[in-house]
Amino acid sequence: MTTTAPHLGAPSADAQSAESPEQHPGLPVLAVDLVAEPSLLGHLADRARELEQAGVGALTLSDGGLHPIHVASYLAPLTDTIALLPRTDAVYVEPFHLATQLMSLDHISHGRAGWLLTAETDPTVPATVGRTTLGLEATAREAADVLEASRLVWDSWAQDAVVRDTESGVYVDASQLQYADFEGESFAVRGPAITPRSPQGLLPVLVADADRAAVGERVATVLADGRVLDLDVSTGARPDAVVDAVERALADEAGPAVRLVRLVGLDLEADPLGTVAELSAALRERGLLAAAPSAGQSLRDQLGLPLAARAADPARRSDRARLNSEDLA
Repeated sequence: MTTTAPHLGAPSADAQSAESPEQHPGLPVLAVDLVAEPSLLGHLADRARELEQAGVGALTLSDGGLHPIHVASYLAPLTDTIALLPRTDAVYVEPFHLATQLMSLDHISHGRAGWLLTAETDPTVPATVGRTTLGLEATAREAADVLEASRLVWDSWAQDAVVRDTESGVYVDASQLQYADFEGESFAVRGPAITPRSPQGLLPVLVADADRAAVGERVATVLADGRVLDLDVSTGARPDAVVDAVERALADEAGPAVRLVRLVGLDLEADPLGTVAELSAALRERGLLAAAPSAGQSLRDQLGLPLAARAADPARRSDRARLNSEDLA
């Protein structure tokens, strides 16, 4: 099933009352999607800071010619509280390096990173990385495998693994590292990561409505940390229509939890802050949005996700050389 962002230029004709938001702990965070076009690069930092000051909780970065992870990494040291979620492919990538890039983003943003997971369906993309095009079912399985492998890589270092003992010359306690040891359908990742554990440990992974069909139901409803409700504001948006759409989504107890309310199609040249201020005021007046983020707050904190405790597995400890040269031959 393909889900598209509702058009919000007018209220829906079949508006119904929703349950009280108090029945849904962990209110969604307001997000704005920015398309990373080269022509906008000189203004992206200013826009990000303006949206941050307006109380927006997160930015999602979509590919418009510049890689979303690179743009998020550029914005990380230039912002203070706003979360940064690159919308990037989980299929035609090298899983270990993708996981490491996202860990690095979490480090440089001090715990404000997330991953808006998508699965590439453009048939011209596979050839650029030497692969054949996958069907929808295979694409969904690959996306699930990459997500599971990424989490094992993120979880491969304990928080206190880095000891920096200059006298003995020891940087890391190998007993506090573990292998990922993931075997997927088309790839394997052994690990551990080449990057120390990032501030959040496990980055929040979300799926936007527009990407649900491509990533598959297992990723969207079981593996991901929640849903991103996409609201199309490309031709304007009435506050009552936005409120109605969010109330409906929060009342849907059968679906994944709504973690972000994302404004897509925002016109960066025509008073974007005015639109954002009007819509966020309407939603917060109805108790449908989380508060604006504060300094030092991680994305997991904003989303109401629990602390990501490390799943230690003694059998995978990296100080135990389980495989010798004969095993690897």
